[in-house]
Amino acid sequence: MNKLIALIFCLPILLQSCNDGDIIITTFNFNEAKLESCGSSGSYVFYKVNPEALESLSLRLGVTDSLYKTEGTKPYIINGTTNFVNYRTYDGTLGANYFCSSIPPTSPKVTVDYFAASGIANLTTIFFYDDNDGVPFESEEEGDTDGDGIPNIYDEDDDGDNVPTVLELDILNADGDDNPLTAPLDTDNDGKPDYLDADDDGDGVLTRNEDKDRDLNPRNDVTDSSVGADYLNQAVAIDYMVNEYRPHQYTITKSVQIVLENLVLVSGEEEITQETLNMGTLENVETIPKKKKPAF
Repeated sequence: MNKLIALIFCLPILLQSCNDGDIIITTFNFNEAKLESCGSSGSYVFYKVNPEALESLSLRLGVTDSLYKTEGTKPYIINGTTNFVNYRTYDGTLGANYFCSSIPPTSPKVTVDYFAASGIANLTTIFFYDDNDGVPFESEEEGDTDGDGIPNIYDEDDDGDNVPTVLELDILNADGDDNPLTAPLDTDNDGKPDYLDADDDGDGVLTRNEDKDRDLNPRNDVTDSSVGADYLNQAVAIDYMVNEYRPHQYTITKSVQIVLENLVLVSGEEEITQETLNMGTLENVETIPKKKKPAF
């Protein structure tokens, strides 16, 4: 068997056509190609197409797993039956649904077909949490400010005062820069912004407890309308002992990176070996809304 060892994914492969069965492969370069997918449990397909060279690389996984359920890396064995990889070239441009059609297309014709019956497909699922609280992910305070079991990165009420973080920033654009985070509210001027301050007005009563009707919304409890809600009024300091958090909502957006290892692609007497082949990353493969009421 003639062997060709390709260790670098972006390295062009050039072979001369010979009478002994060698074939011509002009590229094998998918770095600029977008990783795409289709299918579902039992028949997942991941593929990249290089339209300039009329070639494709595809991974099929016939597994019933929910691929993106958990965060981290999970290996899938390329077995040549349910799980396999193809490298192909064609005599024309692929249609948009070539890999996702329920009926296999008859054109364009496959001119070169390499099949991998061994190797490992490593799928690394990455979770991105978003609480939509107006504070960018990279600017969130580390840890869990209010100790409610939800880290600040996806806690829509970072200080646990039952006033959403997004309403404790510079919502009136007082500094004129259209950035609600540069001058967040600091009602008691203690140097700690309201969205991280459990006692916003500094009257000794926690904001959460200045909720007279105990509806988990201190913003609608107003003794003096000329000042505003009681939790922002130092002259009102009545503790109603509200030992409960309001429900929190956030989203988990998932991405997946696919790396093939120890891949052996075979076509007749020809063989291509890839020790490591990064197929790329699929962004936003799933978006999951979450609702959770923190335990007090």
